[in-house]
Amino acid sequence: MCVELDNLKRDAVQVSREARNIRRSRDVSFNEDAELSLEKHKSISAVIRHLLVGHDGNPCPAGDRPIVGSMRR
Repeated sequence: MCVELDNLKRDAVQVSREARNIRRSRDVSFNEDAELSLEKHKSISAVIRHLLVGHDGNPCPAGDRPIVGSMRR
């Protein structure tokens, strides 16, 4: 288990839900929509970055499935 990965995933879900709720509750401007999208992309990028190189340059072993692995022959 990787606590950092769990926290990043939880934050990404929370940011996505907040953005969706804001968009549904009122009419947002183009600039506000861009800001909401930027925050959502940042949180998702943090999860992906951790999965790829989150442990001293190595992939996170707690990912759902290995992203990077050695080739088997």
